[in-house]
Amino acid sequence: MADALDLVSSDTRRELLQIIKRRGSLSVDQAMEALDMARTTVREHLLQLKEKGLVEQSAEREGRGRPRHRYAMSRRAKVLFPSRDGELMGELIQHLRAEGAEALIEDFFETYWDSRTAAVKSKLQDADSLDDQLSVLRNILEAEGFMPNVHRAEGRITVRECNCPFPESVKQTDAPCRLEEKFYETLFEAALERVSYIPDGSAACTYEIEVDSE
Repeated sequence: MADALDLVSSDTRRELLQIIKRRGSLSVDQAMEALDMARTTVREHLLQLKEKGLVEQSAEREGRGRPRHRYAMSRRAKVLFPSRDGELMGELIQHLRAEGAEALIEDFFETYWDSRTAAVKSKLQDADSLDDQLSVLRNILEAEGFMPNVHRAEGRITVRECNCPFPESVKQTDAPCRLEEKFYETLFEAALERVSYIPDGSAACTYEIEVDSE
């Protein structure tokens, strides 16, 4: 955990993230007490974490007074803390294959990608233009851990994913990669080409999608 948290530049903010992780969420007053710091200092640290996408702010109303803000760990921040889920998933797929359950593996990933595709497509439909859709898609991919670069030029959308959130699964089956191509084809109802591929040694998975120019 310490190695990953070293990516957070401030010792105080690293400590604050650890406190939030242990408690689930906290208020400014609770953070002040835990850190033994002034309110303005604590607020500044929380603001910095929020701007980096590492904490999320919500309002909690008690009685008739003003709502109190609480801060919780964002999905993005959770990668700073150790997890063996990916390794466990890889071993599960390996076990299912050894048991002759290839069809079950394929069915699982198809079900997951169908659900993901429907959810993302619904969000894109709420956007007013293609550029707005790409902005929504970029935010979704960022939250999912793909470290995306998404842009459009000359009738072509380029989606570059600089991180694979499913590395252990991809080591065991090509289903996530095959279904990801279908995912983009379905979202944009257009032909595409995958021009770079992380498992082949590239730095990113990159998709070129042909679209009508506006």
